[in-house]
Amino acid sequence: MTLRDVLRAAALAAVLLIVLAAAGLAALRASVSGADHTAIRAALLAADPSDLGLPKLLGRRDGFRVNHYSECVGLSILLRESDWLAMSDVDAVIPAIRADAILPDGTGTMCVRLKDALNSESGGAWFTYARYWHGALMLHRAVLSHADYGTLKGIAAWLLGLAGLGLALALAQRFGPVAALAMIAPVALLSDARAIVDLPLQAMCMTAFLACSAGFVVFGAARRGMGALVAAAVAAGVLNFFDFLYNPSSFAMLCAWSWLAAGWVQGERRGLFSALLVFLAAIGGYGGMWALKWIAAFAADPSGTQIFVFGVGEFTRWGPVATPLAATISVWQAAFDAGWKIAALAGLAGLAGLAGLTLVALQSKREAAAGWRYVALVLMTPIVPAYLVIELMSGHTLAHPEFTFRIVPWTVGVVLASLVLACGYMTPAARKAAISSAT
Repeated sequence: MTLRDVLRAAALAAVLLIVLAAAGLAALRASVSGADHTAIRAALLAADPSDLGLPKLLGRRDGFRVNHYSECVGLSILLRESDWLAMSDVDAVIPAIRADAILPDGTGTMCVRLKDALNSESGGAWFTYARYWHGALMLHRAVLSHADYGTLKGIAAWLLGLAGLGLALALAQRFGPVAALAMIAPVALLSDARAIVDLPLQAMCMTAFLACSAGFVVFGAARRGMGALVAAAVAAGVLNFFDFLYNPSSFAMLCAWSWLAAGWVQGERRGLFSALLVFLAAIGGYGGMWALKWIAAFAADPSGTQIFVFGVGEFTRWGPVATPLAATISVWQAAFDAGWKIAALAGLAGLAGLAGLTLVALQSKREAAAGWRYVALVLMTPIVPAYLVIELMSGHTLAHPEFTFRIVPWTVGVVLASLVLACGYMTPAARKAAISSAT
């Protein structure tokens, strides 16, 4: 990729992100104004208390830690919107931008305060949660305006499953079924995807992650130069609209990996620096879409005193901590906090090794797989900047291990899929020889 590619991609991506932000703001406004907040409150009052994080905010499900904090924050945003809409001179865009939420007295009280607010008791102080787009809540408004909380959970679970299937099919089409299985199996076994099906907000965030990943694999991985950079930035921007700062580095890692892998599958060697640019484009698109939300917030309240309030140390507390590699060690410990998970990892590694050896044996010439170690290492390189990002954000990583650990299953998937592709890789000369012998 040339400097001209980078500059042109940055300009085009900026324009497209602005268009996305405008569309997102319009969608949020329509979602808020069209919701039946009376029905939403009734649905939440009728919900099983355990769905609302009561009596325990934290717990375990299917061997994974679950935290209802994000769910209760999101639901409190829905409650506050009706107060704004009751004011005749307030446009629905204001509560959509503000995203007022209950201010917790420590994270452990969030769901208790939500229940108090539902019962028309004092829910405590409120704060503006305008730092995120909260796009995932559009599903909540649409469903809870007409159905109960159980229906919301069911639809969110189905969407999560469909997005996972879509990514699996996209990977299989681009890299073959064995490599796709090597990527998806660790995520299915070692991530909390099946545990969060009862947490609609987190399920929608993961749905967006899977869908945007599939979108890049289909529309961006095979592109060169400017096209790949723009695709990564736009896909990451869409993800940010729905995301809660869960794993942007994992998404950037998948974009860079799929771009590198697509080149090797096509017999085209793609440079590591260019792959780093794809990674940075994804991080930039995610951050750019985020910044556009802040711009919209300040445009509605230039003083920033009401619509966008930062606490003391709002950014610095998410930054790096003094202990090197603390974030990396933390996510791996969280990912393998049970013996069965370690056994699953060993089993996956064994199956991937068997698949790789089988691919080598099926080669028409033994030398076709020469250099597979080099190919595998090249394909794994996007792991490095991904972990650099979580170290730079180690304060955030260490504070939320119940979801920041999700980078680990994707890392395992990248390693295994890279090994499978490397073992099946044929150099141009070997490919030509194989074609000649076949004809």
